Amino acid sequence: MQNTANTDINSSEKLYNILQNITHSSRKRLSEKLFISLRNAILSGDLEEGYIFPNENELCKKLDIGRSTLREAYAPLETLNLICRTKTGTYVNNESEIKNPMNFNIIAKYSNPKDIMEFRDVIEVAVAYSAAKYATTEDISILKSIVEKMKSNSDNLEVLTVYDFEFHSELARISGNELFLIALKVVKEGYERFAYEVFKRNLIEWSIEDHLEIIKALEKNDSKLAKSIMRKHLKHIKKVALEFDGYNEK
Repeated sequence: MQNTANTDINSSEKLYNILQNITHSSRKRLSEKLFISLRNAILSGDLEEGYIFPNENELCKKLDIGRSTLREAYAPLETLNLICRTKTGTYVNNESEIKNPMNFNIIAKYSNPKDIMEFRDVIEVAVAYSAAKYATTEDISILKSIVEKMKSNSDNLEVLTVYDFEFHSELARISGNELFLIALKVVKEGYERFAYEVFKRNLIEWSIEDHLEIIKALEKNDSKLAKSIMRKHLKHIKKVALEFDGYNEK
């Protein structure tokens, strides 16, 4: 019994350490902050599969919150299949439940660079190929405008990252394939996190130049050329991504 008690204490302390920075002094609702912290801890593996949450009364007392606040935080976690609530307690779901299609966007946020690059290799080469078929003069003008905004904000990585994603999303729109566009938008957060890290490693000029070459291919409605340039663009990114911790090229 002593070992079980110690395990329960250690388990509770793990959660309290994760939530120790949750405060009442913020514009964001406390339940939302609690949800985000728990969601991130589950997806990152800090709260592992099968982790059993402390008793609700105990947890509320420790965090100095009401049960309604805790339940408001639990509700979206349960909707996303991240946790399971039963009469006997609340626990973190198994990996197969967590990694379901509805959670694709938040899973992408925590994807490693290798997975993101493989995703982009599959989706964006096809996007470029299709976009070159259908690009109009107006489409070209929009893409050029986005690149100009990238140039103007080359010293602001956060803004640059937003415009980079906008450029690739616009290509997906031009392709006429709604699934391409949805696929990119679903992984937006993970994509932008990855792009930001790439730009930190001085790939800005390469990226802008590649984008301009892609535009030239679209102006000619040359699908094969657009596909080739996109592959080159992603190869440039992959080269920098090799520097990332946890990226293991096969």
